[in-house]
Amino acid sequence: MKRCLLFLSAIASIASVAAIAFASNPLQVDGHSFYGADPSATVTADGKLYMVVTTDSLDWDKQVGWDLYTTEDLVNWTNLGTIFDHEDSAWGINNAWAPDLTVKDGKFYLYFYFRNSGPDGGVGIAVADHPTGPYVETTSERLFKGHDPALFNDVDGTPYIFVQDQAYRLEADLKSVTEGPINLGLKYRPQKFEAAYVFERNGIYYFTIARHWNNLIYYTADHVLGPYTFRGEFMKPYGGNNHHSIVNFKGQWIIFHHEWVKDVPGHEGHQRRIRAEYLNFNDDGTIQMVEPTAAGISLETLNAH
Repeated sequence: MKRCLLFLSAIASIASVAAIAFASNPLQVDGHSFYGADPSATVTADGKLYMVVTTDSLDWDKQVGWDLYTTEDLVNWTNLGTIFDHEDSAWGINNAWAPDLTVKDGKFYLYFYFRNSGPDGGVGIAVADHPTGPYVETTSERLFKGHDPALFNDVDGTPYIFVQDQAYRLEADLKSVTEGPINLGLKYRPQKFEAAYVFERNGIYYFTIARHWNNLIYYTADHVLGPYTFRGEFMKPYGGNNHHSIVNFKGQWIIFHHEWVKDVPGHEGHQRRIRAEYLNFNDDGTIQMVEPTAAGISLETLNAH
């Protein structure tokens, strides 16, 4: 009996170690990391999480589309391939960056940014009946100039899109703009910033941005359009830039962001990979500092939460 207990204990320990080793930062598919940036996560009614990312390339002029990944447990990820690229667009050419994906009334909406190597870039939209597509572009030209679109469906059902420190109110079908740009009137406005992202928790609206490209800071408000109060940083400068999304998955708040590659010869300092951490809050609703970890969201920490 003692030998049996020791054997079972050893098996449990091996399984625990294997689980921790399998789930790590950066995120992995089939046991290896992958290149991607600007992760946008959304959760569907069937309990799955989908994450669309910029398909990161060594040559950004050859960066032309976005890939989709999915998971049911935050640990085991599946690559669903490219869901939209320049060949699907009437106006997009290259420098494909910073997508955002949301689901509303059974439809999937992909907002994306083509820089087009110059002044002709901007934000576009494509719609599908399934997260994997096919996605159909709804306009023959960009909706508006700007980059890093961030979608937000308010609790009353009104959809918004945030670009820098401005917002646009969208039609109920998310295909066109009804009002905007609306200036959020931030009293503290960093000289340089990008990667806006908005979410709501317990009646508090959080407006988050990357100050000086890589220092994540946030504001809070009682209304989606503010006025917003500056609260401080929640992630220290990390890499060349940082771009994030924040979702509640099965009762836990998760932040997805990217890192700059340092350990792969020929790719360091130019390509990026996706990471994830738990996002925790204080009793007053303020965000606790996020510390990048090697484990990230592992099976061990998933079970602990």
